[in-house]
Formats: sequence, structure tokens, C-alpha cells
Amino acid sequence: MKHGPYNERMPIELLNWLLSPEAVSAAALLIFMAGLSDGIGSQGVTLLINRITPLRFVLGLLASAALFLVSAALWVAALWLSVRTLYGVSVPLALFFVAVSAAYGPLLLGALRLLPLIGTPIWVLLRLWSFGAALASIQAVTGLGFWQAALGALGGTLLLAGASWLLSEPAAAVGGRLWALVTGRPRPLERSAPPLVIPGYEPAIEVEP
Repeated sequence: MKHGPYNERMPIELLNWLLSPEAVSAAALLIFMAGLSDGIGSQGVTLLINRITPLRFVLGLLASAALFLVSAALWVAALWLSVRTLYGVSVPLALFFVAVSAAYGPLLLGALRLLPLIGTPIWVLLRLWSFGAALASIQAVTGLGFWQAALGALGGTLLLAGASWLLSEPAAAVGGRLWALVTGRPRPLERSAPPLVIPGYEPAIEVEP
């Protein structure tokens, strides 16, 4: 199957805007906001049980969103490289980034993960929705079929997973230092291991006469 150039599948005005710095900035902002919401849903409780100050709590969420943006950018780059290698589709990375960034729209609702009982199922559905939107975006910008886009996405995901495995130890060290710098705590507590005593709710100590 032969795929036409991307500039033959969309109006030149739209293409020029998608390649503009404004579009790239808007895409990055969308991913950052999605990361912020996702961080509230996944890291909010962890930050709270570490009993950090409100300022450090906000800084922790912002740092989590920034790391989410970096991770998303690396994933999109891996997808772009996979599609380019497998099918020889020549699409500018900036255009590919802007198109695939739309897949992070559903994750703007990531904070709903905090809801009791239904939070986790909602989060799973949002992730599936996001991945489906990513496949649709790849198809739209490259002209590939569904299964070709799925194979390209799988290849990019495996490529990023392999790179993450190779760099896991340095990444963990950097992440630990960033956590300590932002929150003022040497290491985070797990959500499954909250502190035994919550500030303000200490048990009363009876003094025997």
C-alpha cells in the first residue's frame, strides 16, 4: 500500500499552523495539563501522606507533570521513529508530535482516579481511550491503516520500554534526588503504607493517677 505525502492530505493553511511553534507549544501545554491531572490522581495521595507543606505539594505536582511531558515527548519520538523505520513514512517530527498530542486529551480527567471504588476503572478506560486516539492520530497524519498504525505504535512502545530498561538505574537515581529536592523527604511512602499516626488525630494518652 502506497501512502501519499502528508502535505497532500490536508490544506496548506492547516499544515502551516500544525508546523508552527504555537501549535507545538499548545500541544506541549495540553500534555502538561494532562500530566498535572494524572499526577493528582496517581500521586496526590502519596504526596499528602508524606506530610509535606502546601508549597512543596504544588511543586511536587508540577514536577510530576513536567516528567509526564518529557515521558510523552519520548514516547511520541519513539512512535515517529518506529513508523518511519517500518513504513518509510516521512512526516516532520513536529507535525507528528502535534497530531499525537491529541491522544492526551482524555487524561485531562485523570484526577478522577481519586474517586473511591470507581476511580481505577475510570483510569483504565481513560488510558484505553487515549491509546485509541493515538492510533487514530497516527493514521490521520501518516495515511497508514489501523493495523499498520497499531504495529508502529507497538514498535515505538517496545523501543521506549527497552531504552527505559537500559536507563532504569540512572533514571531512578535522578527521580529520587528530584523527589527529595522538591518535597524535602528522602523517599516517598507508598500509598499502601500510610503513616500510622495522621497529624491532628493522635490517640489521646491517658495519664494514670
